[in-house]
Amino acid sequence: MVLRYVEDRFPGDYMATIGANFLVKSVNLTLDGKDVRVGLQIWDLGGHTRSTQVGRVFFQGVTGALLVYDITRPDTLEKIPLWQEQLRKYSPIATLYLVGNKNDLIDERQISTSEGQKAQTAYKVAHFFETSAKTGDHIQETFEHMAISIIELNR
Repeated sequence: MVLRYVEDRFPGDYMATIGANFLVKSVNLTLDGKDVRVGLQIWDLGGHTRSTQVGRVFFQGVTGALLVYDITRPDTLEKIPLWQEQLRKYSPIATLYLVGNKNDLIDERQISTSEGQKAQTAYKVAHFFETSAKTGDHIQETFEHMAISIIELNR
């Protein structure tokens, strides 16, 4: 998702993030009818369970986070509370989004949109999106919605 958003590409030989990647993107957003240039610092952490132990190193001071699960793998949605707990411990006021990725894999879908929305409610996460890093569906919208939300909350 991060490569699609920052570099508008999806490598065919993509492998899941192991450890962490850091990317930066400057974007023009519209706030209160005015164009504003914003610099985003984006950390992409691997979804492996051991990565939830990164805690304070990566999560302290976070203002927003996308909690991403794979709609073809229910176990990834089940791990969201572990990530949420770590984020809330070190950044209790961070704006959180629940994001179901791979919505292009219609025939392989195992988590419906309504199940994702129920998880959003159960986990008390403010926002929900479904995306496809492969096609770019809702990627820009998701990241920029979060950026605007963070700016508005911190005024």
